[in-house]
Amino acid sequence: MKKTLEEKDSSLTLATCNICGDKTQKLVELFGRTMKVKVICSCKKRELEEIERRQEEEEKRQQLKIIMKNSLMENRFFSKTFENWDFNIGDKKLYNLGTKYTENFKKIKEKGLGLLITGGVGNGKSYLSFAIANGLLQKGVPVVCISINGLLERIRETYSKWGKEGEYEIIRSIGCADLLVIDDLGTEQNTEWSISKIYTIIDSRYRNKLPTIVTTNYSIEILRERYGERTVDRLIEMCTIIENNGESIRQAKAVENRDRLRKILI
Repeated sequence: MKKTLEEKDSSLTLATCNICGDKTQKLVELFGRTMKVKVICSCKKRELEEIERRQEEEEKRQQLKIIMKNSLMENRFFSKTFENWDFNIGDKKLYNLGTKYTENFKKIKEKGLGLLITGGVGNGKSYLSFAIANGLLQKGVPVVCISINGLLERIRETYSKWGKEGEYEIIRSIGCADLLVIDDLGTEQNTEWSISKIYTIIDSRYRNKLPTIVTTNYSIEILRERYGERTVDRLIEMCTIIENNGESIRQAKAVENRDRLRKILI
């Protein structure tokens, strides 16, 4: 039987990892000489991959700081949690949907499934979206939660300081968030400029296939009149429509994403 190089020469015995047992060296022949070179074992490879993942997450968080400064992430935001949910006021179906959305967010993100929550003023739309955002933040998920007015104002402020580059940086930062929550869509001034910026924001999320949660007091019909077909069609394709009437929750007809989301949440 032909002997290996290690068997022929004990000095060529390869080192192994004490943890996973993989070899941490291999033999190579170079210019007629047999040499030992280091290789990465399985456990070291996993360790390096984890370090890389953490670094990427930290870079995401740093990029999000520019937009988080003007977000709703303040004291009143952080109190809106599922732990603080008042079942005497908040609908139990909303609570169940929100907690399942949070628990299954990994699958939801892979499919880019968002929510478009409609209904009257003060019926819990914002609380639900904030609670989802808080639940994900506690898990270390990069989330941006901001009012539409706060977001547009932040863009306006950049013009006097950085011009168009500032606007680009904000939209790019939003694109880094695993989840974007836009609160109170429709409360901003109805101008060509605001409609254009809202389309750009929605379209950037759509193209990146990232989940977005939007709350609004308006019906789909009024949203179409206000923002036009392109923007609303994007929203409907991205999001499952949740109509909250204060007493019950109904998933309205949308695209096939509705069935996908239902399978994950049930």
